[in-house]
Amino acid sequence: MASRGSTESAPGDDRRVREIERRLKKAHGQPRHFNPADPLDDLIFLVLSRMTQEIKYVRTYSRLRGSLSTWYEVRDAPPDELEALIHEAGLAPTKAVQIQAILADIEAREGALSLHRLRSMADGEVERYLTSLPGVARKTALCVMLYALGRQVLPVDTHVWRVAQRLGLAPAGEWSEGRGRTLEAAVPRELRGSLHVTMIAHGREVCRARAPSCESCTLADLCPAAGANP
Repeated sequence: MASRGSTESAPGDDRRVREIERRLKKAHGQPRHFNPADPLDDLIFLVLSRMTQEIKYVRTYSRLRGSLSTWYEVRDAPPDELEALIHEAGLAPTKAVQIQAILADIEAREGALSLHRLRSMADGEVERYLTSLPGVARKTALCVMLYALGRQVLPVDTHVWRVAQRLGLAPAGEWSEGRGRTLEAAVPRELRGSLHVTMIAHGREVCRARAPSCESCTLADLCPAAGANP
């Protein structure tokens, strides 16, 4: 995805971002965070992940696929049966309705329950397609693009935003769609996917919201906030 606007990083900032990416990759590798490789699978996985813990939505996705082995079965399942299967992930009534609406919409457009056509589409087209599906936000669309389609995008979740703020890559304040786009534009395209997966890992394991482990952080000497967060 091309950068938007004029938010290009200066050469010094660019070198710092590259060093941050290098260290995070060395520390965390390039984890997939359990995201499936198929775009439709990943989209439903991401719907289940909203506002719940990783262990719960990973287990819920596995239970759903084990009980209803095709997306056609999920689409046609009685709502109460689907809600029971995904109950552990939270917001089951809302997520069940959204999942079945997404599946119905995709089949109406594609003639099948498949998003393989997205692989041949440009980034902008893919983003527009995914965000036109029922309840799919841009962050979810970018995650599908990154994990299932291999596109160089930077989805900004809670962990990415917190780590970026502490490193001085993002401004103070709450995340917003516009601020997420600005952060993405400031990161060199080829580093976006790597930074997304490693910042999530770093935010969960080291740069936690409370009691971050600054003393053992590989980025401590690059972080203005190191040691300042109780």
